[in-house]
Amino acid sequence: MVTVQDIATPRLQNYLEFMRDPIAFFTRVQPIGDVISLKTGISPTFVVNSPEAIREILIRQDQSFIKGRTTTVLQRTVGEGLLTTEGERHATQRKYIQPAFYKDALERYAHAIIDETEKLGERLEHEQEVDMHTVMMRLTLSIITRTMFSTNVLEEEKELADAVTTTIEQSVKILFSPVMIPASVPTKANLKHKEAIQTLEAMIDDVLMVAKDHPEWFEDSLLGMMMAVTDENGNRLRDREVRDQMMTMLLAGHETTANLLGWLFAEIASHPEVERRLIDELETAELIGNPFNWMRELPYTQQIIEEGLRLYPPAWLIYRELDQPVEMFGRSFKEGSTFMICPYAVHRNEEVFPNPSAFDPERFATGNKYAPFSYFPFGGGSRSCIGSRFAMLEATLILTVLYKKFLFHNVRLQAPVPEPLISLRIKDGWPMKVEKRG
Repeated sequence: MVTVQDIATPRLQNYLEFMRDPIAFFTRVQPIGDVISLKTGISPTFVVNSPEAIREILIRQDQSFIKGRTTTVLQRTVGEGLLTTEGERHATQRKYIQPAFYKDALERYAHAIIDETEKLGERLEHEQEVDMHTVMMRLTLSIITRTMFSTNVLEEEKELADAVTTTIEQSVKILFSPVMIPASVPTKANLKHKEAIQTLEAMIDDVLMVAKDHPEWFEDSLLGMMMAVTDENGNRLRDREVRDQMMTMLLAGHETTANLLGWLFAEIASHPEVERRLIDELETAELIGNPFNWMRELPYTQQIIEEGLRLYPPAWLIYRELDQPVEMFGRSFKEGSTFMICPYAVHRNEEVFPNPSAFDPERFATGNKYAPFSYFPFGGGSRSCIGSRFAMLEATLILTVLYKKFLFHNVRLQAPVPEPLISLRIKDGWPMKVEKRG
C-alpha cells in the first residue's frame, strides 16, 4: 500500500535546499516515505520514492499525465520533437522513429561507433592528459551525427559541442528558475541561448539541403527514414518537424551517453579490481563478426555500465504533471499537481542496494534481479528512452576500443561531484591521464 505523507521541514527550507543542491535534497527525502508532499499549496508538488508509486504514475496512469514545465523549457531548443510532444502526436512520432533503433539498424551503427572511437584512439596516442567530459562529448556527437544523419561534423565538432552545452546549461537555469522569462525578451542569457540554437540549426539546415538533393545518401539513417514518412494522405513530414527531431537527437542522443561515460571512466580508474577484470575480459573475449554481437561476449563490461547507470542515471529527474484530476494511493490529486521522480535517489535505496554509494558491478551479475522501478535508468512507460539499446551498445563499444589500447588515471584526488543539469554530468569536467598499453 502506497502512503502519502507531508514533509516535516518548512516549505521555504525545502525550496532553498532544492535550489542549492537538488541531488542532496532528493537523496535526503528518499528514505522518508513512498510519496512525499512538499506542502506547496496552490500547485501541489510531490516527491515519489516507492517503485509501486512510480509504476502507477509512469504506467497505469500514464494517460493522465503530461511532462509540464519540462516540455515548456525544452521546446525553446528542440521545438516539438519526441522529447516534448504529448499524447497521440508523441505516439505517432515514436512510431516513425522507432525503426532507427531496430536490431538491423543497430548492427549498421555498430561499425560507425567502432570507427569513430578508433579515430579518437589515434588522437589520444598523442595526448598525455585530457578532459574526459569534453572528449566524450565530441566523440558521441560525431557518432550521433554519423549514425542518425549520415553526416561528418569533424570540422565543426568543437563549435557544435559548445553549442549543445550552452543550450543545456541555459535550459536547466530556466527549468529551476521560479520565474520563466519569455524567450523573446533580449536578456543576456536568452541571446546566448538563441545564438547556440542558431549554430545547431545551421548545421541541420545544411544537412537537410544535401539530403533533399541526394536522398540516396541518407537511406540507412534516421534522417532518411523521416524523409520517407508519409501520412494517410501521402504528405511527407514538414521540414520543421524533421528539424525538431534532429535537434532532439543532437541533445538527447549524445550528451546523455557522454555524461555516463565520463562517470564510468572516473569510477573504473578509482577501482583497480574493476579495471583489471575489464581488461581481462576484453583480452579473452572472442570479439569477431558484427560488433553489435560483442555485447553478449562482454558480460562484465555490461555490469560496469549497468552499475554506472544505477549510480549516475543520465536522466536523473523525471517530471510529471497531472492533466486531469486522478484518484491514486487512496486520495484525490487535482489537475496541475506535479510529481518529481529522482532515479538518482531511488537507485540509492539501501534496502534494495546495500552500501548504495559504492560502485560495485557485481550487483548486476547474472541472476541478480531487481523489482521494476527500483532500477529504471531509462525511465518507463510510453516515454521510456527510445535509444536505450543504442546507448548500451555505444557505451560498450567505446569502452572496448579504448581500454584495448589505453589505461586512464584520475588526476584529482577528490571524488567527482555531480552537476544535475538536463543530464547528470561531472561538475567542472574530469581531467585524466592517458597511458598507452604495451
